[in-house]
Amino acid sequence: MRPVVSFTAGVLTLAIAGPVVAQEFKLSGDLFGQTKPAPKPPKVDWGQPPLTAEDQPAKPSVICGMTLVRADPKADPKMRVAPEERRTRYTLKTVEPTVCMAR
Repeated sequence: MRPVVSFTAGVLTLAIAGPVVAQEFKLSGDLFGQTKPAPKPPKVDWGQPPLTAEDQPAKPSVICGMTLVRADPKADPKMRVAPEERRTRYTLKTVEPTVCMAR
């Protein structure tokens, strides 16, 4: 019975002393010797003219509940590349949609 009492007293002592020790611990800005410089502000080209109507991207449109974003050839000129004309005959049938006919 005596070891149980002494063990309980030790656990209670550690439980009370734990928060006190934690309150005295202070973090420094140089934790582990790794000080980081302040981040640099982003560079802004103030001489660039504002966007005109033709420079602005096309607005997305919603067709049959699906949002379509038009490709901007200025962003990537190879985005709109026409496929080669081949006399390929596909074996899959194309099915016209019957529910949504919006264009």
